[in-house]
Amino acid sequence: MKMLYGVPVVTAGTIFGVLTELGIAPWPQLEPPMTLEAYKQRDLTPQQRSELKFAPATEVVLLKDHRDRPYAGFRGIGNDWVTTIAFLPNPDAPDDQLVPVVGEWKHGAEVVTLVPPSGVLSRSDHTSLKPFETCAKREFEEETGLELQEIVPLSEFGIPISGRKLATRFYPFLGVVKEPIVPQPSKLDNTEDLKMVLIPLSEWRKLIRAGKVSELCSVAVTYLALEHLGRLHAR
Repeated sequence: MKMLYGVPVVTAGTIFGVLTELGIAPWPQLEPPMTLEAYKQRDLTPQQRSELKFAPATEVVLLKDHRDRPYAGFRGIGNDWVTTIAFLPNPDAPDDQLVPVVGEWKHGAEVVTLVPPSGVLSRSDHTSLKPFETCAKREFEEETGLELQEIVPLSEFGIPISGRKLATRFYPFLGVVKEPIVPQPSKLDNTEDLKMVLIPLSEWRKLIRAGKVSELCSVAVTYLALEHLGRLHAR
């Protein structure tokens, strides 16, 4: 396996195999899926009860519809998060920079997702004058071990993740890695099980076109960053 900056370098064809070698694989399913209401009725352990804080939340909005009738609408709510893309020098192809990408098994989609370093705001981030920028820099450096020289916002007000979850937004950033590039050990949370690889931008875009990048924030941050750098032109 080829390594650069202490990180595996992959292609669109090898990325999932390499992540499997690194230990990122589907978790065994112990029982068939059930509703949240049914799960809460079980005799849960203290650990299982603590995990309920990760359960999807829904709020109800009472409206009057287009025919003047009362209508109850339901929408998901959740925490805003940040996603930071960066481009590293590629000695083998200077015009095809390397993108740090994190692979993680996601039970919601039942796939290994591919995302530039991401995360939600911590308590300390909220004390900053620029909490999203602070979070973006912290999460990138914790997950990659690479120090950022600069963090560039790519959307002033964040981007809604879907029409059903307009209250939840993700904030895309472009990270400029400090040179010389000297990776440090990553600092992952106890709940995180992820690995980083480097993939040439051309191969990353090939994965996006093939529909193998399941997180839309990954797609959005990629093309917003290219637009910001003047490397994406509409015809």
